[in-house]
Amino acid sequence: MTSSLRTAWRWLSSCLCWCSVALLVAAPIPAAAVENASSTSVGIKPYVPVPDEFASALVIRAATGKVLYEFKPDKPHVAASLTKLAQAVTMLDRSWNWNTVVTMKREDEVGGGRLRVNVGDKVTLGALWQASLGSSANNAATAMARVAGPGVSAFVKQMNAKAKALGATHTAFHDPSGMDARNQTTARDMALIAKAAFSQKLISQASQTGSYRFSLANGTQARTILNTNAPFLEDPDVWLAGGKTGYLPESGYNYAGVLRPMYANGAFDAKREIIIVALGAPSKAASFESVKRMAEWAWSHDEFFKDPPPPPITHTLVYGSVGTDVRRLQELLARDPEVYPEGLVTGRFLPLTHAAVKRFQEKHGIAKPGVLGYGVVGPATRAKIAELYSY
Repeated sequence: MTSSLRTAWRWLSSCLCWCSVALLVAAPIPAAAVENASSTSVGIKPYVPVPDEFASALVIRAATGKVLYEFKPDKPHVAASLTKLAQAVTMLDRSWNWNTVVTMKREDEVGGGRLRVNVGDKVTLGALWQASLGSSANNAATAMARVAGPGVSAFVKQMNAKAKALGATHTAFHDPSGMDARNQTTARDMALIAKAAFSQKLISQASQTGSYRFSLANGTQARTILNTNAPFLEDPDVWLAGGKTGYLPESGYNYAGVLRPMYANGAFDAKREIIIVALGAPSKAASFESVKRMAEWAWSHDEFFKDPPPPPITHTLVYGSVGTDVRRLQELLARDPEVYPEGLVTGRFLPLTHAAVKRFQEKHGIAKPGVLGYGVVGPATRAKIAELYSY
């Protein structure tokens, strides 16, 4: 598949990508230590990191929150620019006019990677957003926090409150850009923040935009900014649903991302979507290599992505019953057209369902006309359904 076709496919699929990411937020990431599937499950080849690959790491199946691999996931670590994910998800608690013009100030210049503008230049909030999330520009992140707070200190307090609300109880921020080495997190906490962040369209799309061109607010001096996620955006094997880099000398190279396998035809596999956090890699290249290696290890194990069996029908059901147990009953009976040819799933135990239950009972020798329990989904009928449909 050519690079241009792959780029077109990424662009056309981006809306579907962020939307389906958002649908996967139902399953929480366990806050307590979780058994490591990579080393305890029979038949699964464990992930073996190379020496000094990272200081801590976590791999999670996005759909269920199941931990697939962990290494010191609760060890405190300097957040660096992963801080910007918390800033972004905090900002989106409010609505913004992205055409709002922001005047850059000297106080925005906190060092590190920056948007190449001068003090006094006027930049739209939308350009600052892309520069912060896509290019990890520290002055852009600080300027947004200054405007949103109002004031940086007030906004950082909001960030900390947001982190706690997401369950990131071992995380603390002191600035919005990540330049302050006192910003602390853990791999598990950052997975929670990344999950919340990349379920938001505006954050996900900013991390997927390879390059972004903008002009200063007076319409002059056009600039192009590049995305720090370039190694994954250009990788034919990876669909990046969202990602963020981070680096300080105190942290090493950090990464948090939501990834899917991408195939030769440009299609991606949403069912195998995973969240990966790797903190403290020795180099930028090693960070991306490590994340991809963990992703490919996870994707190679089909058993990680098998959906759990549906829960059993737990209550006796009779004519007139309603609810989720009835829907489950109807879905299962519909698997046998001889038993339930109509196949309607309504959640209401009415004549068609009643007749299907009777046919099921007769077919499997559970009950017949004139016998107590005929047409009632009692213990014997529930047990047979569980046997047949692998609860």
